Amino acid sequence: MVSILSISLILSILSTTFCGTISVQDSPYSARGSKKVILVNTIKLVDKARGKEIEALVRYPDDVGTFPIIIFSHGSFSNKETFDVASEHWASHGYVVIHPNHADARSGTGGMGRSRFGREQESGGSDEGKYNATNTDKQAKRRGAGLVIGGFGGATSNAARVERIKDISSVLDSLDQVEKQIPSLKGRLNRDAIAVVGHSYGAYVAQCHGGVKTLVNGKLENLSDPRVKCVIPISAQGESESYGLTAESWTDASTPAMHITGTRDRSAPDRPGGQFGDVTTKVVPFERSPRGGKYLLVIEGATHVSFGGKIGRVRGGVDAAGLTKSVSLAFLDAYLKQDVQAKAWLNGQPSTAWLGSQAKLQRKL
Repeated sequence: MVSILSISLILSILSTTFCGTISVQDSPYSARGSKKVILVNTIKLVDKARGKEIEALVRYPDDVGTFPIIIFSHGSFSNKETFDVASEHWASHGYVVIHPNHADARSGTGGMGRSRFGREQESGGSDEGKYNATNTDKQAKRRGAGLVIGGFGGATSNAARVERIKDISSVLDSLDQVEKQIPSLKGRLNRDAIAVVGHSYGAYVAQCHGGVKTLVNGKLENLSDPRVKCVIPISAQGESESYGLTAESWTDASTPAMHITGTRDRSAPDRPGGQFGDVTTKVVPFERSPRGGKYLLVIEGATHVSFGGKIGRVRGGVDAAGLTKSVSLAFLDAYLKQDVQAKAWLNGQPSTAWLGSQAKLQRKL
């Protein structure tokens, strides 16, 4: 029989082990939203002006009303299936989330595969579509994938970077096509409330739509789309020859931005053949940007692949994916829904206290 003393000792050990760890479920922005989420695994958006077809995955709330729009830009050789944890979370709180495949998209959990066109299903947090990897890789190569590796193994080409940035505008130009292919969304897209979120190479895309200037044929240019109201670059780049970012790139970045990185987040070389960077290069976009709705979340122990939810908890037990989806939701609510309470939570002591030792949130308001 276990004695009362033994039980007390066990409880004491458990208390010591977990002391100081704050569950991400304690935040008002951590719990899943009340709305059922519908997943449309593949739609096809045609940009006639560019002569390009873009495949995209869409999640949206099964509810009445109009919904803000989030465009998610995936990382190098990733695909529209990524960041499903955050995407599901945002959609359950009343956002339409569109994940386009860029030219470098690769098959994996989904890739550029041929899922049943326009099929709708209730989303449970991960996608179950199956694809033919051989065929999809061939399709990717035909569409220009493999020419660029987002800073890995060589400089990103001028043309490839610009094309990625333009993909977002193509999606925004195609919202009528989204409504046509998903009739449930007819008249429900809030085109005055649009955010761009991106990871890694996609973070570069998000930055550029936030007003960060990039080199185009040797000249810094602002390629942002004025329809974008806020951005969330996750594991973004600082000054980089590979990405066409210079010391002057952030001078006019006035769009509200939530930058997210981790203390163990490595960055691609800032020039071909250069050394990999670390978190000190990842915080540059926040440090260089002017004040006005700028945030920097640095998650303790998070690496480059910790934010999307596939790896699980990072060293030290911090739920990086949980923190990412929660704090980003507060930011989106504040700047797309104009939620006063969300902005107060984000800007004040409640968010700092909730994060505790798990992450540090800096602000430039």
